[in-house]
Amino acid sequence: MTIRERIVVFLKNHPEGVDDDTLAETLGLKYRQQANSSCRQLEKEGLVVRRRVGGKIHNFWVGNKQGSITPVPSSPTGFPLKSGGGRPWFWEGNVQATVVRYLATQDCIIRSVADTAGRKPGKDIVAEREGKPIWITVKGYPEGTSKTHPSTQAGHWFKQAVFDIIEYRGESEIAELGMALPDFPRYRSLAQKINWFQSAAQFVYYWVRESGEVVVE
Repeated sequence: MTIRERIVVFLKNHPEGVDDDTLAETLGLKYRQQANSSCRQLEKEGLVVRRRVGGKIHNFWVGNKQGSITPVPSSPTGFPLKSGGGRPWFWEGNVQATVVRYLATQDCIIRSVADTAGRKPGKDIVAEREGKPIWITVKGYPEGTSKTHPSTQAGHWFKQAVFDIIEYRGESEIAELGMALPDFPRYRSLAQKINWFQSAAQFVYYWVRESGEVVVE
């Protein structure tokens, strides 16, 4: 495989984005510039979006057309899973990565992305558009346990997300707030029950589908 082909495969399987240094080191490239020039060319072709995250430029694979999310058939579900986990598409980290990639196509600057796997505290996604902050809380969908049904646990996770929105709005009246969730009937039903709260708190839902599509409501 050529360097370009290796970079494309890597970016397809890392929708959370990666910087040039990490890309060069991981792929064992001799020079960082090899990663940089390849990614710049892919950006010109509309296949990659380059956005600043935490002070460094990250590369996000967006597929064959700017502004659309093109799913990559790299797993049985058709969803580009994150490296090393074999996690289902509705895992919180995959939902987060998909929304980050979507925001990158919407001319947003990604300021920070929380380590969901490590359950680090803080806002799950912090971005900015035209100088306005965007704060998003992210939840996956539970696989359930021997003691807890997935639907019951999903209710608890949804309530946690609602509390996050309450805290975010208390911190800022101008920030754009969002709740990112995998598009499951259970979450849709819960969302309908709090239509009044969505209007009061002024936030949007980022519904993530198995195909990789993001629907903003």
